[in-house]
Amino acid sequence: MLAGANGKLWSQILSDVTGLAVKVPQVKEATALGCAIAAGVAAGVYDNLGDTGRALVQWEREYQPNSENHALYQQQKATWQKVYADQLTLVDSGLTTSMWKAPGL
Repeated sequence: MLAGANGKLWSQILSDVTGLAVKVPQVKEATALGCAIAAGVAAGVYDNLGDTGRALVQWEREYQPNSENHALYQQQKATWQKVYADQLTLVDSGLTTSMWKAPGL
């Protein structure tokens, strides 16, 4: 995860795929920062998690989605969903077998 946060390409791809802005925090060790915030709230140093997070988390940079790339990803998603649904129909009719099964099935 750290490598993704350090690289510009992954953050831009994530923004393009989701269609959302992606913010990269200055502190990459989010688990440690979150634990420190939670401990501070539990000890009464801070009032609550939300306000404390907003006050302490600083952003290094932000990526905005490229609308053309997002549209392409949406087209690919629609194609994949159709192929997947067709594959499930073949499995359900016994013509092929599923590549995986959820635990317990």
